[in-house]
Amino acid sequence: MRILLFGNGERARVSLQRLVDEGETLVGVVTRDGGTDNNLANAAIKLGIPVVRPKNVNDPKFLTELNEFHSDCNLSITYDQIIRSPLIELAPHGFVNFHPGKLPKYRGRSTINWAIINGESEIGITAHYIDGGIDTGDIILQKTLPIAFTDYYSDVSQKIEAAFPDLVTETLKMIEQGRVHRTPQSAGSGTYYCRRENGDEWLDWSESSLSIYNKIRGIGEPGPGAQTIINDRFVVVWRACFEAKLPTYDATHGQVVNRIPGEGVHIKTGDSTLFVSCVQFAGEEKSVPDWKIGTRLGLNIPAYLLGLKADLETLRQQVNQGSNSGGGAKADFMETRD
Repeated sequence: MRILLFGNGERARVSLQRLVDEGETLVGVVTRDGGTDNNLANAAIKLGIPVVRPKNVNDPKFLTELNEFHSDCNLSITYDQIIRSPLIELAPHGFVNFHPGKLPKYRGRSTINWAIINGESEIGITAHYIDGGIDTGDIILQKTLPIAFTDYYSDVSQKIEAAFPDLVTETLKMIEQGRVHRTPQSAGSGTYYCRRENGDEWLDWSESSLSIYNKIRGIGEPGPGAQTIINDRFVVVWRACFEAKLPTYDATHGQVVNRIPGEGVHIKTGDSTLFVSCVQFAGEEKSVPDWKIGTRLGLNIPAYLLGLKADLETLRQQVNQGSNSGGGAKADFMETRD
């Protein structure tokens, strides 16, 4: 069959190479417009495969251009635009998406992050037909990969990257040989996840040790890392260790309660404690934390509000003094506020 690949990133690149090695006919590659990852496009160019970068993949003018490829089946691997009709029906053998999630659970974006954050012991990789929804089409083939309790985001990403080419080639063989048995997804049991955005990386030390541990794992490298505050400085927490048998007790959340020189510190959480072994301040190298017992992490809300109250009182006094002396201080205050 003549294959048109829509994609981006390393999963798409290694899958493209596998398809070529398997003797499939790749008539073109459609990649992201304005993306910073050019690995897929560069690989396609080296293989002599045409590359196009549409701003709007569903634009009727672009569909006319795609018709010139005469593809029999279209594939999507980590492509960022939503595919809609009539593009869905463009190829006679359909439009297939390869999704890193165990559909119908884990539809949407950042599914690897969320699977780890939710403490899953496995993650699915799914080949499904694209329909009018988002990750809701009939399933062609689904496999599962283990998530170890000590796996971080990079570990699971590497497992998926290694498994994707097999999923892609096996799915394509099933389509070519007419062996597809479509499995409709259950709408009621599906779950949808949104893209991870700025702010999602902040740690809440009042949560359980297990929840915090999973979050640290789920947004580790190549993600931004889980973040907190210490002594008015931002710090990324890269590595932690969860110990299930540690005692549960009430104390100040986010406070260092024990330290082991050269290894790390125990920090009080919403139930027990969590051992943190690798952190990084902005502009510095990664290091083992050696914070004193009693040091607080996170935003101290009462202290912050008291400080804000004091600042407002100072400003109020400056405004009053400015009114009594002709308005100079008041003008300065208004300029600062603007």
